[in-house]
Amino acid sequence: MIKKNVPIYFFLIFSLSCSFIYSGCQIMPPAPNEAKWTVMVYLAADNNLEPMGIQDFNEMEMVGSTEDVNIVLQIDRIPYNILNQYKPGYGIYDDDSNSNWTSTRRYYVTQDMNPEIINSTLKMELGEKNMGDPETLKDFAQWAIQNYPAQHYMLVLWNHGGGFRSFETTRDICEDYTNDDIITMPQLEEALAFIYNQLGREIDIVGMDACFMAMVEVAYQVKDYTQIMVASEASIPGDGWQYDCLLQNLVTYPDQNAEQFAADIVNCYYDQYSGSWNNVTLSAIDLIKIENLVEKISILAQAIMGDSYSIKSSYRNARDTSQYYTGLGFEYIDLKDYVNKLSDFTSNSKVLSAANQVNQMLESENIVIENIYYGNYVNSSHGLSIYFPYYSYDSYYDYTNFSQDTLWDEMLEYLGY
Repeated sequence: MIKKNVPIYFFLIFSLSCSFIYSGCQIMPPAPNEAKWTVMVYLAADNNLEPMGIQDFNEMEMVGSTEDVNIVLQIDRIPYNILNQYKPGYGIYDDDSNSNWTSTRRYYVTQDMNPEIINSTLKMELGEKNMGDPETLKDFAQWAIQNYPAQHYMLVLWNHGGGFRSFETTRDICEDYTNDDIITMPQLEEALAFIYNQLGREIDIVGMDACFMAMVEVAYQVKDYTQIMVASEASIPGDGWQYDCLLQNLVTYPDQNAEQFAADIVNCYYDQYSGSWNNVTLSAIDLIKIENLVEKISILAQAIMGDSYSIKSSYRNARDTSQYYTGLGFEYIDLKDYVNKLSDFTSNSKVLSAANQVNQMLESENIVIENIYYGNYVNSSHGLSIYFPYYSYDSYYDYTNFSQDTLWDEMLEYLGY
């Protein structure tokens, strides 16, 4: 009888051995099913935006995850005492709802129609984490990718924003008051490179629910690691993006591609703020084509420096009449509006030819997939801004890839900044 069971015995041993070999000597649980989309929201609310963060979380819950769409979120909140000490009067921005927890948590967002109470599935309690540290962003993205695999991914960076930097304070993006830290543009590039390696390809969409991030400089910084960037040239009101609208569109049509989803995000934003007193912009940028645009911008900068006939102030005057964005010392202007204005201030053929090439790329190459604006103060917005200081050049700009790879910073110096 024993001899008759020997083949079965060896078969069981062989099967178990294979399990150990293929699982790194561990019996691993089955891989989760692949969804069509995973939306990863990095909600950095350890600052005076905490109430808006809770509000946006509740907007996401109005839709919730489905079999086809995973919505995962990491949120960091702030204690009242730190908020009150950070700046005088900031204590009024403390949000004491939902048990007033102040640590960092990870959630799988589930549907809940209560607009005030968070009822999603708590996945991890992390204690206090520095959301201004790129390592924290890497860790969240790695967790989300491993646990919620999908055909497409969007990463949302939710926080204050200042483009390549802010005039008032150096806060690039994801400012964390408790740890007094930010994610700089080089650090963001580092984090996105890590996520790229985890996925083995570009992130489909990186969305920046943060002010002033739709810059050529920001787009160029992240171009190698994501296909589309959704961001605003101007400031973003406290209510931020309309998450119930954009997520409802995604769960209703989960087979849509990245361009379609990015356009939906932009149009939901317009629907939210049209008719309000806000001046808002939002655009979806095709980063696959951004390098060619940047080459044309550098040629324009070289042509301006080679213009020995026009007085230098002409180019500064063209800047002064272009669409600008307030709150940053008027230092960011709309790129397309500037190149269109140049013909009013110079007759130099090389400059005008180079400006026309930039304009043609913006118009014919569909670099700006979708662009909206609303409000009289932003009605010459075309989707991408660029740094052009009003007073003086800031050396912080030297840390951007755009500055290092183009002649734009040399042109600014040539013009006397």
